[in-house]
Amino acid sequence: MSYVVAGDKIVNSEDILKEIIKEFEFKEVKDLSKGSKREDTLIYKIIQEEEGLKEQLNLEEMAEDLSPEEIVEELMALADENIVFIEDVIPEGFICYGYSYHYDEGLKEVESIFVAIDENVGEKKLKEVVNRILNSVG
Repeated sequence: MSYVVAGDKIVNSEDILKEIIKEFEFKEVKDLSKGSKREDTLIYKIIQEEEGLKEQLNLEEMAEDLSPEEIVEELMALADENIVFIEDVIPEGFICYGYSYHYDEGLKEVESIFVAIDENVGEKKLKEVVNRILNSVG
């Protein structure tokens, strides 16, 4: 658990975690906010199951026309689209970015990161934070 400041609001990262779990059907959601050592940033690792993503895409019908690499690209793109909706449970005053960075063939899952930072910090700093996180988890 971590308290994060955005403008004049204080947000408990654990409360946002519970809201994400309640609103979305992800395999797993982890709160990584405390590890960032930043008081203005919420960070969540999201894991989505391949099977659920394939169902959303109707990949059974398309699979014969796609190479394995193209299937993974489709899964990653859909995982990105799914995590964008997390913005709906993030309080005002934050700017957000989500990115799917890893497909695990053995576990049949896609790993993504979702970052929300105080909007006063700006897009440039958001991108720096995201890159640092991706370097540490990827």
